Amino acid sequence: MTSTLAPHLAGLLAIWMLAVVSPGPAFLVVSQLAAGRSRAAGLGAAIGITTMAITFAALTLWGLGVLVTEIAWLGTALRIAGAVYLVYLGLSLFQAAASQGAEAPAVEMPVGADFAAGLRIGLLTGASNPKAIAFFLSLFAVALPPDLAAGDKGVLLACGFVIELGWYVFVALALSTGALRRAYRAVRKPVDRILGAALLLLGVRLGAADR
Repeated sequence: MTSTLAPHLAGLLAIWMLAVVSPGPAFLVVSQLAAGRSRAAGLGAAIGITTMAITFAALTLWGLGVLVTEIAWLGTALRIAGAVYLVYLGLSLFQAAASQGAEAPAVEMPVGADFAAGLRIGLLTGASNPKAIAFFLSLFAVALPPDLAAGDKGVLLACGFVIELGWYVFVALALSTGALRRAYRAVRKPVDRILGAALLLLGVRLGAADR
């Protein structure tokens, strides 16, 4: 690690960590999949969300994130697509809650299928958050020197990857334990409706937000 990154790294990663652990669509999706579907689905979502977050961070570090903020139609298209997907997720949870019987048994899926489904949902959830680019733009502009070397950028992305993946894997593992999954199933209908409402609200807010 060169000296240009070292003085800024601790503070930057602390801000990144605070942003990651703040409740949002990614946390809601991982939580619901881990508790309501399976550990494999939650872990798949964790990897998908992390992949997209690091992709956005890398685009920003190499200057490509500016395109999204400078090209009006591209930023608007990403924002609307993200809003539509969050609304879709919210409505899906409402529909699932409505179709659950009082004693509906949990449907077990093959681990590989659950992981793949979670990965797909995680990738789409991460991609539906174009505001991540704005976050990284503001964070890196304030906290990093403009002449940061490519090697230092790689170190920063690796640290961010550990933060993102570590947090979401922790959430997936914690909420997929037997006791928590049983507790979730006991109150699944109202919880899924609350999570669905939260995703709907986030989607509506994202769609209505100013650029």
